[in-house]
Amino acid sequence: MGEVLGVLTHHTAGPASGDGTYGALTVPGYPSLRVVVDGRPGLDGPLCNLGLTRAGVWVVAAAGQAWHAGNGSISWCPANQGNSRLIGVEAESVGTRDDWTGAQRTNYPRGVAAILSHLGLGSWRAIGHKEWAAGRKVDPAFWDMGAFRADVA
Repeated sequence: MGEVLGVLTHHTAGPASGDGTYGALTVPGYPSLRVVVDGRPGLDGPLCNLGLTRAGVWVVAAAGQAWHAGNGSISWCPANQGNSRLIGVEAESVGTRDDWTGAQRTNYPRGVAAILSHLGLGSWRAIGHKEWAAGRKVDPAFWDMGAFRADVA
């Protein structure tokens, strides 16, 4: 990981319900746990640094670089360096309909605010994958990122 410049938000595009398991660990409301830690065919894990369950609980998936950003750019981060410069958060959502829970709507911006505050960065350093990779990604779906950043602030 290089200097952390911001937070990149995602949705998992995972199952509509269920719990996640990893060895003896069970995480209620986060069925994508194994995928975000170990990866998927064609993309080794970890796929994020942090996860957010349907109950709005934060989960640590990995420390250091994660493979979440892919190619993309924003003015304040070097192009195609999001994996090593941005904290990746995968929040549980199918991504094809607005299935965000009230707890997620509250705790997603709240947690991102805590991260950015710790880093000494402003709310404008919270971006959606759809902003990093415009035209290629849609996540986090059903979030207006301007409103998200206002909630982070």
